[in-house]
Amino acid sequence: MFGVFHDAGYKGLYGGLGRDAIKRRKAIPEKDNLLDRMNATELAANQFRMTQTRDKLARDRVHNQSQAIQTHEQVGREVRDAIKRIGGAFPENIPADEHIKMVEKRIKTATPKLELDERDATGLLGGKKKK
Repeated sequence: MFGVFHDAGYKGLYGGLGRDAIKRRKAIPEKDNLLDRMNATELAANQFRMTQTRDKLARDRVHNQSQAIQTHEQVGREVRDAIKRIGGAFPENIPADEHIKMVEKRIKTATPKLELDERDATGLLGGKKKK
């Protein structure tokens, strides 16, 4: 039931799309972990969904699997509603980002510098990444 529980959170946040449907929509290979291909905004929305679900399950003393699954989907919908209210991009519309392993490799092999170039600074500035 662990997979069903996690999928419920995705379905709430991604407008009904589960993990496999999200990966197909974003053309993410099956072997890749979905979280490893998220940009900072999408990852933060998912982390917020997960932490808020954890806290709500504890606060409401939810011990029933079915109720936990419903709670996770509900929290996902609430996070999605917040994104809509503030005019943000829905996570299913955010393109897959560079795989985290490639980012790690690029950082390890990069020459240290005192300033961030535009590519590295976009996540900090909230802008779109240029390829």
